[in-house]
Amino acid sequence: MKAQKILMICGDFSEDYEVAIPFHALKMLGYEVNAGCPDRDASSTVATCIHDINDKYQTVTEWEGHRFNLNISLNNVESDDYCALILPGGRACEYLRNYPVVKSLTSHFIKKKKPVAAICRGTQILMATGLMKGRTLTGNSCVEAEVLLGGATYLKKSFEEVVVDGNIVTATEWHGTYRWLQAFVELLGAKISI
Repeated sequence: MKAQKILMICGDFSEDYEVAIPFHALKMLGYEVNAGCPDRDASSTVATCIHDINDKYQTVTEWEGHRFNLNISLNNVESDDYCALILPGGRACEYLRNYPVVKSLTSHFIKKKKPVAAICRGTQILMATGLMKGRTLTGNSCVEAEVLLGGATYLKKSFEEVVVDGNIVTATEWHGTYRWLQAFVELLGAKISI
């Protein structure tokens, strides 16, 4: 049986853990995970970023992270080939949401009710589709205003809490990646047993 394919949209300064952890964990579960970025080919990389919380500041601190290898060209993706979508957070979402290909692909998964996992600022990409009116979401607190302006409900959650609204699971930050992935795997219909 051929592995089901999951699409991940990332870019320069996507959050390091929010890219690498789901990419490897879902591959470990037997999924084929394809990571792509607009205007980059399958042999390129993106620079991730590392965010952390520091009590001295009102916002997160940020450093350059690892080079993450892309394995597809996002501009050649056939959305019907994929069973689910992952939208990692990080500052990449601020510009990724403006690409027509990103909005089109994300809209496909929302409209077809395929599982979508967005964390941190990944919620910005969801909001850019214009399809979130009436939905309930979370994400990094910096997305609250645009969630509300887009007609959705924003729930402030701890790092280890998620919001599941139909086919979409959202979470706040990398600290709760394990719980976000648990909820996403449940949406995929996969079972993990020990």
